[in-house]
Amino acid sequence: MSKKGFFDTIEENIIAVGIIIMVIMETANAALKLFFPGGSGYPEELACYAYVWVAFLCASFCTKRSANIIVDALANLYPKPVRHMLDYLQYLLDMVMSVLFVYGGFLYVGTTISQGTVGKTGFPCWIVYLAPVVGFGLNIVRDVQKILEVKAAQAANIQA
Repeated sequence: MSKKGFFDTIEENIIAVGIIIMVIMETANAALKLFFPGGSGYPEELACYAYVWVAFLCASFCTKRSANIIVDALANLYPKPVRHMLDYLQYLLDMVMSVLFVYGGFLYVGTTISQGTVGKTGFPCWIVYLAPVVGFGLNIVRDVQKILEVKAAQAANIQA
């Protein structure tokens, strides 16, 4: 197994910190609802921000681990060259969809910045809307890595 790179470590640490923030903020929100009902909502919004960021970063994390949603029961019956082609097609389609999400996300973030909308906590809403742009942008990088891995596997099969 290869050694984890700096990029991988940063990605995993950001996901872990996001999960920790979610747990702490939801716990704080529950306590505030019990003791200070008027003060609740602020930690809940921060937890939602963390949740959105974790969700979109985990999409690329799953691509990196080849743990994305695929149905391979039938594909496993095909010979290796056909499976490699299906893998290549899967990552290519995922990359195209990610590019579309990044493009749409940039447009929406730009609109949100120009409107100056803020949440209950005072944080600008564009921060949470930037999560899909970053998550799907990172997913594009992971898809390119996976496509290169498939090409290398195809080359190894041809030489074997």
